[in-house]
Amino acid sequence: MKNIDSLCEIIQHYQMNKTLLIFLLFFNSCLLPAQSTTTVLKEKSLINGQTIYLNSKARLGGKNRLVIPIQLPANTVAWYYSFATVATSNAGQRVQSSGLEMQIARLITDGALNLIGAGLVTNVVAQLIKPSGSGSVDIYLTDNNGLKQFEKTDLVGMYSFNAPVFYKEGTAQNSRNGVFQIPVVRKDLSLCLRNPSVTEGVAVSLDVVAIVSSKEYREIWSSKNTESLYNDCLAKFSIQDASSERICDCTKDQIKINYIPSAFVSLSSPDKDKIIKDNIKSCTKKMGSFGFPDKEDRIKEIFQLIKGQKITKDFSGLNVSYNELISLGVTTPQVYNGLAFNLLCQRQNEEAKRNITLGLGKDSQDLYLLANLGNYYLLTGQFDPAIEIYRAHKNEKLPDKRRFKENLAQDLKEFEKLGFKNIYFDKVRKDLKLK
Repeated sequence: MKNIDSLCEIIQHYQMNKTLLIFLLFFNSCLLPAQSTTTVLKEKSLINGQTIYLNSKARLGGKNRLVIPIQLPANTVAWYYSFATVATSNAGQRVQSSGLEMQIARLITDGALNLIGAGLVTNVVAQLIKPSGSGSVDIYLTDNNGLKQFEKTDLVGMYSFNAPVFYKEGTAQNSRNGVFQIPVVRKDLSLCLRNPSVTEGVAVSLDVVAIVSSKEYREIWSSKNTESLYNDCLAKFSIQDASSERICDCTKDQIKINYIPSAFVSLSSPDKDKIIKDNIKSCTKKMGSFGFPDKEDRIKEIFQLIKGQKITKDFSGLNVSYNELISLGVTTPQVYNGLAFNLLCQRQNEEAKRNITLGLGKDSQDLYLLANLGNYYLLTGQFDPAIEIYRAHKNEKLPDKRRFKENLAQDLKEFEKLGFKNIYFDKVRKDLKLK
């Protein structure tokens, strides 16, 4: 019986571990960013500004015909070539390239050149710069059959065909310049060049660029990650209504454009919060009255909410309310001071100092902000700069008719109620004779 019991325990233990493993795999899969396969286009230069010289028919020595094999890479969906000419008897003449590769790359980056179907790309020839030319050349796009005709000669060495069979797309006869988009994709293509002039040589500059498609795996925002981002945004609003939902839709979309999921998820919570807040401000400004059609009423409502949150000591709610006011453009010293004191009460001292600094930038003599600057120094163990501020303003009157030191005495009591232990509190009371 003991052996049977032991066997049952082993089986039960195995089943529990298996269930746990399945759960962990499922949980981790929810956290992983989703991936999607997408087709991307890239340019590949095959010939970059190569200058070819063709003799005239009557001139002895040299050739008036030349073949350029086109070796298209795998997954080519289309290709381009451009040419420019200069009439010359100088076989060393150089002709400037048209910069076709850079032009194609820019069109791909800008989204003007993209895949519109199986093996089809948008026609962008009209957007490419046509190079200049002063000579004349025949360029035939051929396959192997046309190539054989182009090169075939009779017994005395004369060419058997004046022109080979060719593809109409990509063929230019008696032309000075040109740029072509070629949909024909084969392994046996060639550009067959011929100088049609009897007396005049020609230098030809040639650029050939292939468009290659490839599959890439890209992260996409899963519905779970998108929902989490949206909810994090809504949590930044003290009043969640249709207006805040519109702003969060905008915020969500902006962040999804600027961040891949894994990069955003890996950020620290403060960094993510900052990004969300910055985008809330951006969307609020961009959407204007559409984002908050009753903006003034909303601001009044938030101020009323703040009064209640102070009474109930809802510190996290106060953070949300003050930050929402700032995102709505209410950046008064009073708002920065309220947020700063609230942050000090939560021991978020450095963030409090940042808001104190922003407030003092608006009004460097604001007594409430100066008091909280002293409080920041005191709570971070910097007694000397704290007492210097307190002494300088202790007898000044605040806008609410209280003296500076009366307000300070109340602040110290509030900190103690929240459980703050600070060796300097009594020292400040004694120095300033606080009650």
